[in-house]
Order: sequence, then C-alpha cells, then structure tokens
Amino acid sequence: MTATFLPGRVSLLAASHQFPEQHLSNGQLLGALEQLSGKRFARVAARIVPFLGIEGRHFSRSIHTHTSEPNPSNSDLAVLTITDLLASSQHTLADIDYLIGHTTTPDTQLPPSIAWVAEKLRYQGPFMELRQACTGFASALQIAIPRLAMLNKPIAIVGSETGSVYFDYDKGFLDQSQLVNYMQMGDGAGGVIIGPETNEGIGTISHCFTGQIGIDKSPGLSLDGGSASVYTQAGKARFHHSATDVRKSGEALFQASILALREQGFELDDFDYIIPHQASGRIDNMLAEALDIDPNKIINDAKHWGNLGSAAIWCSFSNLVRSDKLVVGNKVVILGAEATKYMYGGFIYTHKS
Repeated sequence: MTATFLPGRVSLLAASHQFPEQHLSNGQLLGALEQLSGKRFARVAARIVPFLGIEGRHFSRSIHTHTSEPNPSNSDLAVLTITDLLASSQHTLADIDYLIGHTTTPDTQLPPSIAWVAEKLRYQGPFMELRQACTGFASALQIAIPRLAMLNKPIAIVGSETGSVYFDYDKGFLDQSQLVNYMQMGDGAGGVIIGPETNEGIGTISHCFTGQIGIDKSPGLSLDGGSASVYTQAGKARFHHSATDVRKSGEALFQASILALREQGFELDDFDYIIPHQASGRIDNMLAEALDIDPNKIINDAKHWGNLGSAAIWCSFSNLVRSDKLVVGNKVVILGAEATKYMYGGFIYTHKS
C-alpha cells in the first residue's frame, strides 16, 4: 500500500460551495416517504436515522412525485459555483486555463456534464471530467498541479452531485439500501480556483496525495449503467449501497491517509483543523474516538448537508475557508475516503489571509 504525493505547491485563489435552495429536514423526508410509499417504509427509514446522525440535506428533486428531474441540474450547480469563484478571485473566464469537473451524477454521460457547464458559461477553453465520487478532488489536483507547474495559469475545479434523482418512491424500487441513500445523501457543488504559488493567494495547497486499498474488495457503492450491463440492466438505474462493506473499510481508508502523512513527517496533532470525508453526521465524534484526537478539530458538515459524494470535500473546505475560524498560519489537513473501490487522498492547506 503506497500513496503518491505531488511535490508541487499552489495558491488557493478562491473557494465556493453552492446548494439547491430546497433544504429538507428528516421529518419532511419521512413525511414524503409515508405519503408516496406508505407507513411501513417510513418506519424503516426512521429507524435508520439515528445511525446516520444526519438531520437534513439539500435536494434538487421534488419530493411530491415518485420520480423527478433535478432543478437545479448538476451543471446548473457547477455554473453557480464557478461564477462565484470568478467573482471571489477577481478573475474572468478568459484567465482560466483548464476547467476540471468530477461527479457521479452528470447531466449526461456523453457529452460529459462539464461540457454543459462550459456551454452555459460560454467558456472557450479546454475541459475534462472525472467520473469519480468522494476522492474526485484528489484526482483533479493530481492533474491540475503538474499542469500549473508547466503553464502557470489558473485552473478551476468543481465537484458536483445531484444524486437525489436516483430515488423512486415506488414500493417496487425500495429496499433498505435505497432508504439509507434517501436518508443519507445530499445534493450540492463545491470547487476552487488554484494558481501559481504567490503572495496574493488566500492560502497554499501542498502535499496532495492519493492511493487505494480496493483490490479484491467488492464495491461499497456502485451505479447502474455502462457497457458491461447495457444489454442486461432491468428497470431504473439506481445507486447500490453496501453499508456493511463501507463500515468495514471506512476506518482503514482514513488510517491509510494518516499513515501516508506520517511517512511525510506529519501527525494529526500538527493540524489546527481536519476535514474528513463526511458520510455520517457523527463523523467528528467517531474519528475523535478512533484516533484519540480533539473532536473540535474535526469539521462535520454532514449533519446538515448529508453525504455530498464528489462535492463533499470542496464544500466543507470552502465553508471553512470562508468562515472566520482560520487565522494566518493555520494548517488544515484533508482526508478523503471513497467507498466505490476504496480510494483515499487529500492535501494540506496553509492559510494566509
């Protein structure tokens, strides 16, 4: 098990996160489930809630119909994020060398969702999209940082999810796995603009790393569709969620990141804040107990946002950077963990202003 670290350092020029306006409490979600699916499913979902520790989340879908299109769409949320990033950094689209997106719930598989983002923004430059969940941010940085080193031009990265539309209130669709998804996952987008390391940035991103421990492990999360199942898939596409497998490997993913950082000379006590991937609204207390660290250091936004998948890290990172918590010199470590095929990754952020 080895992690790949990039030697480069880049400046954070802006961070942003955006959500659908609709924020739903557990009570509202359970009420919709009872009305459209029946009391039995609502009771099962209510029993799941205490284990997740999530109190509410943003949805881009309607909860008044069995299925729904996203409004706003995945690309709409990404556009809002990039527009805010540009305004915050005082850059224009013409300044952006490359636009990188990562998502598991694109508007369309082909063209990639980021193509619609470029279309809506009238962005004339190159773009790419990674079909990746919770560690999409780390893979995007693995691509962006070397390019920055060569061209010295700003790059925009955005992670976005609208997974709520992959839920059907029809009784034939529902099982415990789908009810976990319903009570856990949220919609949103987050991103950054990074540039060459200068004194003008908000802070510095360094020690970007990524790795995986997924060989011979069944996916914890998977999504129907793709050429392997195109002729055999029956019914609606759905996210499959093996909560048992995720629990078994979740702590191991965080431990892999911690070991990788330790090999670079860092311990968790070195950092003022820790941003883990947040699949649980109790992640702060769970990690604090498992790792024997101060829970006040651990950022936990999942309680109000749910699990945001590919958008999770950027949203929590943006929320922290834009808050009044950080002072000059504060160090933040990001610990990404993805249960699709058990990838991990992260970076270190040093705050300047």
